Amino acid sequence: MTNKIKIIFKSFLILFIFEVSYSQERYCLDKEGLILPLFEESKCSNLDDIEIDENEFVYIIESKAVDRISKLNEFRKNKNTSLDTIKSKSNTKDKNENLEEKKKLEIAENQRNKKVEREKEIQSKKAEREKRINKRKDELEKKRLARKADQDRRKKENIARIEKRKKELKEKRLARKKVQDQKKRERLAKIEQKKKLDKIKKDLVLKDKNKKKIDIKQNENVNDKLKVVFANKEIVKKELLPNINPSGNIDFVISKEFSLDIVKNLLASNSNLILIIPKDFDSYSNVVSEDNLTSQMVAGSKSVPNPEFNRLQAEMRRTERELQRAQAEAERGFQMSQCISCGLITQWGGIALQEKWQKEGAKLQNRLNQLINSYSNTPDYLEREILRSYSYLVQNVNAEKNAIYQVVQFKNSKLIEKEIIIKSNKDFKVAYNIDPQDKKYENLLNKYSSADQVSNWQNQKIKNTSLNDFMNLFDNEKEFREMLDKKELYASLNFSVEEELSWWEKLLGNSSKTNINKKKTASIKSTSSEFEVKDDRFDSVVIVKTEKGLGSGFFTSKDEIITNYHVIENATSIFVTDKYKKRSSAVVIKKDLKRDLALLKTNTSGKPVKFFEGQLKQGEMVEALGHPKGRKFSITKGWISAIRKESSVYSATGKSDVLFIQTDAAINPGNSGGPLFYKDKVVGVNTQGLHKDTTEGMNFAVHFSEVNQFLTN
Repeated sequence: MTNKIKIIFKSFLILFIFEVSYSQERYCLDKEGLILPLFEESKCSNLDDIEIDENEFVYIIESKAVDRISKLNEFRKNKNTSLDTIKSKSNTKDKNENLEEKKKLEIAENQRNKKVEREKEIQSKKAEREKRINKRKDELEKKRLARKADQDRRKKENIARIEKRKKELKEKRLARKKVQDQKKRERLAKIEQKKKLDKIKKDLVLKDKNKKKIDIKQNENVNDKLKVVFANKEIVKKELLPNINPSGNIDFVISKEFSLDIVKNLLASNSNLILIIPKDFDSYSNVVSEDNLTSQMVAGSKSVPNPEFNRLQAEMRRTERELQRAQAEAERGFQMSQCISCGLITQWGGIALQEKWQKEGAKLQNRLNQLINSYSNTPDYLEREILRSYSYLVQNVNAEKNAIYQVVQFKNSKLIEKEIIIKSNKDFKVAYNIDPQDKKYENLLNKYSSADQVSNWQNQKIKNTSLNDFMNLFDNEKEFREMLDKKELYASLNFSVEEELSWWEKLLGNSSKTNINKKKTASIKSTSSEFEVKDDRFDSVVIVKTEKGLGSGFFTSKDEIITNYHVIENATSIFVTDKYKKRSSAVVIKKDLKRDLALLKTNTSGKPVKFFEGQLKQGEMVEALGHPKGRKFSITKGWISAIRKESSVYSATGKSDVLFIQTDAAINPGNSGGPLFYKDKVVGVNTQGLHKDTTEGMNFAVHFSEVNQFLTN
């Protein structure tokens, strides 16, 4: 019994010891520091894992995963040391590590606080910037609305102006067509009349040729060689005529004086004579074609997103990301430098890494500050110009200026007369309606000419020519007029022929011949058609044409014409045309701004008017002659409304000190400068009519007494 009990006790003791020995918990530690408990397994499943007991587990559990293997090795080396001693050392070390960790956390917290402060500062600046941007947007929106309203107003004005211009152009086109049709009818009538007159002339010439040769008494020692005499005659715009330079072996003489006696002596001394007499200077400019071209003008502006603003935003975001990365790398370097167990090489590498990224972070921080400043000063919208297409007119103008000479040749006892013209041409491109807001305004002005440039060219002297070239023009000119006697020559040269009358003609008088000549001249120059007979008073009236428009005028002497000053004001070229379409240049020799009068000198001649003398009666009928609205050689009738003193348009004082005739005879643009007739006498110079929108029948002419004072002073 006792043995059985001993056996049972021993068995129970063995089992108890075995159970106690295996009652401790066991764990597996892998190479990454992860601890896994063993339950039913007796060994770790992975061969690389380390089996540890509960004491070892307690020692290494509070360490970091990467440090647990080294802690385990340290524990096993010092296994003879008591657990309390080991734990005490371990706690001291952990305490030091906790202090270091706490410092690191404090540093990280300070950095986070600084970052938060920077972010707050950035947010504050951003809020201020957004406030400024919103304010700027509101201002731009107000400006945009104002510009839009202004653009709408201008657009309406432009449309109205264009419509008005179209209407005016249509009216002008119809008026030109009407004038052209009238001219065509007149031209055809003139051609028919000229044919008849040419036939009559030819018949007369043939008869006279068969009768006799021109009887010119010549000296005994007559020069048979060609002699050319240039008469240095004073005419209007003589300075613009070219000089004729001697050339070849031709006997060329310039006569400073030109009179009847000189002509007689030349004819008596030379059997082969050519007389060159300057007659006139004329210029034209014809529009060959017109082109409507388009360009772009600045019509306003609009707000568009600023690409620089978006670029700065993207650059700031990119720089912030790089700064965060630099700070993270610097932090990693700091941690490496503080790792005591990692060795000196790792610590030194951490210090170098920290310095590198701290410098890079400082650069990036400066770069970010610069970007923030630029961003705060950069508008998010820009003002861009709004361009609008428009049309401008380009005219291809052919300008021409002519030096006109009268050339008389005496050869083989025959006298012939030719008109020689030395021409100069130039083509211009003249632009109109170029908008000053055009983007290429200066380039367009340089590319095209102006009307003033055309006019300036027309008033420049024609290039000099040689006598040989002039004689070639003379020889090539096929049209000429053969003179039948000396009287016709003298009359053509504007010399008096009274000395050439025979004693019988002097005894009986030459009224019959004079009347015949007058009738002949009238029949040749008559502009009457089958529809009307022109008023004889138009023999004294002319068209005064400048580069800016036309007006009227009338002869006060043989070669002097009176008109209004405002008709020729600032004109560089003045031409007059009579009712026979004879055209001549003119220059201003006298002007009176107070009375709005100007006196012109011309190379043509006309019939001077006779001025009224005495007092005018209110209510008498008067007639205004002129060219209203380009309707040439028109008459309008009315009554003398009153005679009163008014202030002239050009009066500097504004005093009513010029005597005017107030009349209800229609005076329109184009009548200015024309005569106001009372029966067959001139009583005034038509000068102005009040605007027809506000008045009716209130027109004025400068009183003849004022005109006489102007002419005599």
